[in-house]
Amino acid sequence: MTEYAGMKFAIGDVAVVYGGKFKQRYFRKSGDDYFPLPATWDVTNRAWRPYSHTEQPTSQECDGCHSVNYDIKTKAVTEWNVGCEKCHGPGGDHVKKPSPKNILNPARLNYVDATNTCIQCHSQGQPLTAPTAGKAYDWPVGFQMGKRLGDFWKLEEHKLGETTFTHFADGTAHKNRMQGNDFVTSLMYARGVTCVSCHDVHGTENDALLRKPANILCLDCHGPNSPNGPHAPTIEQHTHHKAGSAGNECVGCHMPKIEQTIADVNVRSHTFKFIPPSATETLNIPNPCNSCHTDKSTQWATEALKTWPQFSLWRVAQ
Repeated sequence: MTEYAGMKFAIGDVAVVYGGKFKQRYFRKSGDDYFPLPATWDVTNRAWRPYSHTEQPTSQECDGCHSVNYDIKTKAVTEWNVGCEKCHGPGGDHVKKPSPKNILNPARLNYVDATNTCIQCHSQGQPLTAPTAGKAYDWPVGFQMGKRLGDFWKLEEHKLGETTFTHFADGTAHKNRMQGNDFVTSLMYARGVTCVSCHDVHGTENDALLRKPANILCLDCHGPNSPNGPHAPTIEQHTHHKAGSAGNECVGCHMPKIEQTIADVNVRSHTFKFIPPSATETLNIPNPCNSCHTDKSTQWATEALKTWPQFSLWRVAQ
């Protein structure tokens, strides 16, 4: 019997388990649906955490992304978990006679549709129409690859200056599962970069299924004195940190871990913009400088950046 804050459940109560990298969530079966049990396992810290949202069934919250072709009426699926058809569309003809012509390959789509392959689940939003009266769904009901995601799903809205459950005041995501919300605001997205430009969902030995270790991957496109930046003779002159240090990693400054997944475990931002220390003071957004230099003030960080000759004083201080 597991107990957290006086709430108990036994292994026999668990019918379904979701997660594994950051957290594991446990669900009981009730009727033809599944409901969360009152505690979540924090994988990183190896600790139980309370979970209070136990009244919403997985059919509305989870199943659309953790399965292939979930039917909200019959609650039947083609396959549980993220199977091939989740990204490649219907595959019956392809199984009978494998050919590139009878299967959808996201790598051959335009950058918007290719990225939507991932955004369908790695985003927060709402279906454009209520699929079932009185029920709210947290995933794009009815969408399949080959269709237009914008016909089924709208991303969570945000008003600049407001800190909400999902966003910091500048519009950067505040919670996990919002990589898509972040990415569509980025210059990377505007230039046609896609998720698979960096990630290989079929598996790699690198963290986050990156195609290469992070710094090597970034430097495929961004090198010293490159038109894409950084505009410095060496990476060390750009970062003002020693080679091999955390401060010399591209993702350290451009993809800070500021988006919460559980307790103190955060995932990386996907806007790729540098958040200056001044934004922490004015908008209460964590910045990468003080995330590492926890013993220093934001004013210290701002003054340090002003001494870096390749950075605009106006942008650093804004």
